[in-house]
Amino acid sequence: MRLLFVINPVSGGKKKADHGTLIRNFFKDREETIEICKFEGPASGQELKKKIRHWHPDRVVAVGGDGTVKAVAEQLLHTRLPMGIIPAGSANGMATELSVPENFEQAMQVVLEGKIQVIDAIRINQQEICIHLGDLGLNALLVKNFEQGGTRGKLGYALSSFKTLWQRQSMQVEIRNAQVSLSRVAFMIVLANARRYGTGVSINPDGNLSDGLFEVVVIRRLSLWELLKMIRQFKPFDPKKTEVIQADQVTISTRRKAHFQVDGEYLGKVKNVKAEIMAKALQVMVP
Repeated sequence: MRLLFVINPVSGGKKKADHGTLIRNFFKDREETIEICKFEGPASGQELKKKIRHWHPDRVVAVGGDGTVKAVAEQLLHTRLPMGIIPAGSANGMATELSVPENFEQAMQVVLEGKIQVIDAIRINQQEICIHLGDLGLNALLVKNFEQGGTRGKLGYALSSFKTLWQRQSMQVEIRNAQVSLSRVAFMIVLANARRYGTGVSINPDGNLSDGLFEVVVIRRLSLWELLKMIRQFKPFDPKKTEVIQADQVTISTRRKAHFQVDGEYLGKVKNVKAEIMAKALQVMVP
């Protein structure tokens, strides 16, 4: 088997492992052929595409967090080439969603011996791809604060959370498709292909990566009790506080520009988001 590993050297905290060395040592006495390349920003996408085309791997493995997974997935959409994940980021939401272990050797066993699952993706504004979770409002502001904060890892997220809650503000939004036309005041709108964030918060408990649909989750009120439900996953949401709309396409408009992020990458402020499902777009390795 030929395995191409794509490593993001800035993923994770300061005490992150040297995954290049770990990978080489793991395969030192094995028969697989490996290649390692570094992913260091948007310009690396085209280089990765060329590497895949010329090297012909049997699997491509993202070594990093949700941003790295998204970047690799973009090069594998609508191909028969499976993606593996070695969780190595500050947030590993997609790995958690797919039950990929955080332990390096256990995750490697999934890459080598797991099964293939075909999952959906969401196309956003005709140019962005979301395989995990995208959102407008509060969490997108958290991602922005985290990126600007300079502290990586879980401590960075904790510090950014305090700053974000201090800055929080509501949005006036319109949500439309062939089935619904809603006007809401909300703190956050989530485009959910998956069920939960890397922190463990379950934002979309009934979500399914392979059902040809995604969910629009409208956080209408900030409530400690609703947050506890998301963390503990033991009671349904109060529809007056948290609303879930299932869709295969949707248009979201905000009265004022709102913070926007996709799969852990802050994309600035927007007023309009158009999302549509890409059914069975990606093959991933799962336990």
